[in-house]
Amino acid sequence: GRPWATDLTRRLRWPVAIAVLDGARITISVSTAASSTVSPFHATIGVRHSLVTRALGRAYLAWCPEEELRILLRMLEASADPEDHPPNLERVVRMAIATAQRQGYALRDPKVEPRSSNTVAVPIMQGQSVAGTIGFSFFRSAVSQRALVEELVPALQRASQEITASMKRL
Repeated sequence: GRPWATDLTRRLRWPVAIAVLDGARITISVSTAASSTVSPFHATIGVRHSLVTRALGRAYLAWCPEEELRILLRMLEASADPEDHPPNLERVVRMAIATAQRQGYALRDPKVEPRSSNTVAVPIMQGQSVAGTIGFSFFRSAVSQRALVEELVPALQRASQEITASMKRL
C-alpha cells in the first residue's frame, strides 16, 4: 500500500497511515508523516494503537467478520489498558461500529489526545476479511466536515479499493 499512501500525501498533503492487526491492537506499518508538511505527528511506524478508540482500529472492527469481532472483544476484555477496555466495552464498540458502518468511515474518539487533530480511516478488504486499514490524520481546524466527506474519505476509499485489487493480482 505504500505507493497509494505516498500518492495520497502528495496530492492532499495530509499524512497517511496503513495499519494491520497486531493481537488486540492495530499497528502502523506504513506512514507518510515524515513526508507531509502538515503532519500533526512526527514518526508513527510501529506505533500500536487501540482498536476501541483509534480510527484505524475502529475501521478494522467495523468491517471484520462477526466471529473475528467476538474473539477480539474477548481479548479486549482481558486487557488492563483502560483505552482498550472501557466500562461497557461491548456497547462502546458496537456503537462505534454502527456509526462507522453508517458513515462509511471511522473517526478517532474525540476524547483521545491530541484533541487538536483527528484521524479518519477505512478498511482494506481481502475477500470478507480486513487485511488492514488506511487513514489520514489532520488538524481539526483545517478540515471541514464537507472536505472530510467529499475529499478525504473518497480518496481513502479509492486507495483502499486499488490496494485490494493489487493484492488480488498478487
